[in-house]
Formats: sequence, structure tokens, C-alpha cells
Amino acid sequence: MKISQFCLFVLFTFLVFGCADAPGKKNGPVTLKVGDITATFIDNSAFGEQHRAGYNGIAELRHSAQESTLFVPLYAGFNIEHIFGGDSLIELFEPRRHPVELERLSDTQVQLHQPETPLSHVESWTTFTLTPPHYIDVDFRCIFHSTEFFKHGYAGIFWASYINAPPDRKIYFLGHKKEHHEREWITAWSPEHGLNSTHRSENDAFHMFVAPNFNVVLAKGMSDYRWREPFYYGRFHNMVFAYMFAVPPNEIIRFSQSPTGGGEKNPAWDFHLLIPDVMINKPYTFSARLVYKEFISAEDIAAEYHAWNADIKD
Repeated sequence: MKISQFCLFVLFTFLVFGCADAPGKKNGPVTLKVGDITATFIDNSAFGEQHRAGYNGIAELRHSAQESTLFVPLYAGFNIEHIFGGDSLIELFEPRRHPVELERLSDTQVQLHQPETPLSHVESWTTFTLTPPHYIDVDFRCIFHSTEFFKHGYAGIFWASYINAPPDRKIYFLGHKKEHHEREWITAWSPEHGLNSTHRSENDAFHMFVAPNFNVVLAKGMSDYRWREPFYYGRFHNMVFAYMFAVPPNEIIRFSQSPTGGGEKNPAWDFHLLIPDVMINKPYTFSARLVYKEFISAEDIAAEYHAWNADIKD
């Protein structure tokens, strides 16, 4: 083989086989496998035969013990969906409509970076790290380059995860009902989209201004439940998918869900972050752990949270 032909062969082999998920790659899907889980991360572009444009985050999440992908193939999980400040949004899905840069940082880590958005002027970075055997650790950071959009003093950022037709569409967390104070496992279910859809912590006294025509409907439909510890889970066939949060004292996490957020049989297991007294050019952060494994019990998920919480405090 001549040198020029050999060089072309090497270049073709690298382009086809060697660079698809190579560290430093930007944009397009990136697939990582660690332990029992395989995750495909996406920017806001379409890919494959089904995944639509306008969804960022985790396009597919699979486990060796479950053949189906957790998320609806058309959409995504841990998808930044809304940025809001209490007024009706002219562009309801701003974070999904504007460019996101996806970079593979290593064999276990990717980062999504969204440059300053045109309406809310928020810049954000989300780093996903796969940790064996069945965890995805998430670090989120954002900066507000202007606070003019947030006329009522606070900022909200909403994440959605569209679950792929689970037999059980409810979410579960430790908390109490409005009229009780003893801790129990809460089974949270909304009879329709936007009704009793958001669950606050027992210490959450923040009054979130919303205009009469405020259109982030899941964020304004308050339930009578209060969560006691910052984690919740849902069931997916033989599996469990759990969110666990570590949030600075000046920020607020609220759980949200919809029975049909991703379609008639596809619930949305969501959450949103509230930042009171938002300030320009100040970094805001939180950390989360996603757990995707075979279901054992509710108490097992509580133990997972307590072990992770102890680790991050050391």
C-alpha cells in the first residue's frame, strides 16, 4: 500500500471508529458505559431514527438487568426545560431551543455547556460523571449575566425526565401530609398534568410569585405533601430510578411530576431549582446523584441517600 493510500486508510479508520466518543469531542451524542449502566448524552440536536431535536441531557439510560431504555426514546432525562421568574414565558422552552455544547471529558465524564441564553441571560454547565456500579453524579453551575428578566427577585430552573411507559407512574419520598407531621413514605400522584404537581420540603416557606398567566404549569401546582429529605424515586419495571440532591442553603429544590408529561403513558419525573434574591455574575451550584439499579425496597433507597450524603460531607 502506498503511503498516501495508507494515510487515507488511517484517517478513514480514525473518523469512523476512533473519534465517535473520543475525549474532547464536542456536540452530537456521547455514549459512556461504567459498571452496570450505559448512558447516552445529547445536546439539543436530533440523533438516530427517533430522538428529536430540542432535548438535552441523558437521551438513553440502560442497565444490564433491564432491556428497555429508561427514558422515552423521543425525548431525554435530566433535560433543562424552562428558565423562569414568575411571569408568563414568551419562549417557554428557552434552554431547549438554543445551542448547547457537549464535550466528553474522559471515559466516565461529559459536560454540557449552554452559553448565555438570549432572553434570560443564563449561562450553565452540567457535568455528568458515571460512577460504578449504577450511579450518575451531577454537578450543576450557572451564572446570571443579567437579572433584568427576573423582575420578581427570584430565578427558577426546571428539569424534566420523560419515563418510558413504566407500569407504575407515581413517585415516592419520605415526608408527611399537610395535616400530619410524622414521617412516612409518600406516594405522590397527580390525576392530571399540572394538578398537585409540585412537592415542597417541610422547611420551604418561600413564596414564589407567579403571574395569572404563568405558563410553567407543573411549577405552580402545589400539593399538600412536604418532603423531609432531599431524595425521591420512581419504579421502572424491575428497576428503581432515584434522584438525590445536595443544595446550598440559599437555594431551594422542589420535586415535580406529571402523569402524562411525556405522553399518555409516559410520566415526567421532574424537579426545579429556585434561587431567591438572584444576583448578577454570582455562581450558583448544586449536586445530585442519580441511582439506576434493580429495586430492593424503599428503605434501600433511603440508605443509598444517607451513604452518599455522608460521603459528600467528608
